[in-house]
Amino acid sequence: MASQNTEKDLSTVADETMDSVNQFVEYFKDTDMWIGLGIKLAGVALIILGLYIATRILTTMVERVFTLRKIKEHDIVAQRQNETLLKLAQNTIRYVIGLIMVLTVLGQFGVNIAGLIASAGVAGLAISFGAQSLVKDVITGAFIIFENQYKNGDYVSLNQQVEGVVIEVGIRTTKLKGLNGQVSIIPNGQIMQVTNYSLENSVAVVDVGVAYEEDMERVESAIKEIAKEVEAKYHDLFIEPITLAGVQSLGASEVVYRLMAEVPPTQHFAAGRILHKELKAGFDQRGIEIPYPRTVMLPPNPTPKGGEAENAQ
Repeated sequence: MASQNTEKDLSTVADETMDSVNQFVEYFKDTDMWIGLGIKLAGVALIILGLYIATRILTTMVERVFTLRKIKEHDIVAQRQNETLLKLAQNTIRYVIGLIMVLTVLGQFGVNIAGLIASAGVAGLAISFGAQSLVKDVITGAFIIFENQYKNGDYVSLNQQVEGVVIEVGIRTTKLKGLNGQVSIIPNGQIMQVTNYSLENSVAVVDVGVAYEEDMERVESAIKEIAKEVEAKYHDLFIEPITLAGVQSLGASEVVYRLMAEVPPTQHFAAGRILHKELKAGFDQRGIEIPYPRTVMLPPNPTPKGGEAENAQ
């Protein structure tokens, strides 16, 4: 009896398996199903293509609108602000149309979009507890943009850790390009301190050391002459006359003089290099020594030990 029951159970399982396989095969043989799927895929392709074209048209229109804005040729600040707002508007258009595309494609496959949108509020509340950093990034990014803390093209220092030229200000992140070409991406929510070198004119500070043996009045007179020559040679760079602040410090082997010059924003690096070069050339022409480490070699004493005592006898 037990063996007969076992055989019946196995036969039943085999029949059910064959029925499932046959249903599976019949499903893929259904011509109407394939036609319907093809129509849905064609509709999805048309939706994606249409929204892609709409994105290109809208971003191009926005770019043209910002290009037609009347901005003075020498107003660098307004130009940078214009570029920042342009990229922000284009990214916003891409995000919105991308969201519309996702919802529309899901609707093509029978997903209840109305219920999905309604449940988004409840789901958003639950997700917000795990996405606090993302919300903080977005809110901080909005304040950075609307308060005009910095914009594309500005040279900034963030948190006194990362420096570079701003290449993109987004809602969530900020991208900086360093002097060596490296690109740093910083979440806006982590930006606690911003130092912007491009809002106001910069000040180039240059220290130069002179030997103690040089006459101080002669050195100061030479520095002032060199400063006037530099101002005449680079008149577009220096906004105000170069100032000799005086003796900055007394080093181990040098007297350090400090010069200060007001220059356009972010030009203090270039002005500092020019001043160092011209000061070196001017000191060489006037015979003023800039001290540097020297090695003095003393010849060994040829007199053997005890030689002085023998000569004395």
